[in-house]
Amino acid sequence: MIDDRFDRLASLFLGEHEPTPTTGMEAAMSRATASPPKEAAAVITPLVAGNLPVLAHPWLWHVAARLDARPTALLRLAADGVQVAMLNAAGPADSERSDLAAWLLEAATVARRWFVVPRSGGEIDTVSALEAEEAVVVTGGDEAATVAAYQWVRRLVESAKSAGRSVPLTPIAVVGCDEAAAREAAATVSTASQAFLGQPVPMAGAFPRLERTAVTHQRFYGETVQAAELLAAIRTAGAAAWARKAAPAPVRPAAPRMPDPVSVPAVEATPSVAASPAPVPAPVIAAGMPETLASCVPGLWPVSIRCPGHAQVEFATDESGRLHLLTTLEHAASLRAARAWAERHAPMLRAGFPGLAGDPLPLVERLVFAEAPRAADWHHAGMRLDLLVRTASGWMHVPLNDERSMLP
Repeated sequence: MIDDRFDRLASLFLGEHEPTPTTGMEAAMSRATASPPKEAAAVITPLVAGNLPVLAHPWLWHVAARLDARPTALLRLAADGVQVAMLNAAGPADSERSDLAAWLLEAATVARRWFVVPRSGGEIDTVSALEAEEAVVVTGGDEAATVAAYQWVRRLVESAKSAGRSVPLTPIAVVGCDEAAAREAAATVSTASQAFLGQPVPMAGAFPRLERTAVTHQRFYGETVQAAELLAAIRTAGAAAWARKAAPAPVRPAAPRMPDPVSVPAVEATPSVAASPAPVPAPVIAAGMPETLASCVPGLWPVSIRCPGHAQVEFATDESGRLHLLTTLEHAASLRAARAWAERHAPMLRAGFPGLAGDPLPLVERLVFAEAPRAADWHHAGMRLDLLVRTASGWMHVPLNDERSMLP
């Protein structure tokens, strides 16, 4: 098995200890993703392999499994096919599904995070085709690896701007070195990216050595798949899986030897738009709020950290490095407490997320509403007001004020 070969070749970095807790964005992301996911919670994140010590594959498994503590799918694109695996999930070592589309349909029943490793040389195109809001760069901490990571971020920013697209957030995960060296490498990339590109580069985490990762459902499918086709196939599988969960429990027929109506529908072998099952539209939900507020506000990138005692307040950053604090009206009282906590711990936040602006750390308080009339009493209160409306295609953001009109 692949696991055995990688363990032997990477023995220099393997430890005989329990998984080492890391700091920064990686540890916070694990805490933030512990809540039960909803239908729209699946996230597709490109995982870009930079200059890595020993072999890339075990490092990618290691980082992906710790960036999200939930059951996670990892798909590695190659010129001759797709290698798949489930992380943090129970099950057999090898998948019994004979084709990729069927595997995606099965994985969608448990996976709420999909990490996609682009094929070498096609990273920029893959990030664009996957419509990613975030692409995690996994790199070593030496000088050559740091330079290569910055160059990749620069190419991504230039490509996105030339195509008129928004630039995804590019957290950096540093592996194979101690935490001090990892932070120095991440700070170097972030400083250069902020100065020359205007792109915040937070630190995803420091991973000094490889540790054992729960890897199940491994398989290689010799099917050449384009990134856009893969995106459509994952979305289709997710919609079908959610529809089956949301449907009422069927009544088993009384007649003997009748097939169970819950059986999984057959899927074509190639996971393309034409070959995959027709997407099952999710019902429109008029009430409620999204699982994460910041991800629905254009120009903001969620920062997966919470203020102790006020976990209802989300943190996010923008292209200028400001820290945004978002919550709903029901938890408005927590905004000021979270603001005071962020001001007191600004050096710690900046160490974990080097893309944040310098002292004094600029903070923006935001109240998010599901109904516009409820915001009437909050105008000119010194905070941004946002309206989120659920539509058939997702959440639509409507600003209720701007920087000039929010002050008295």
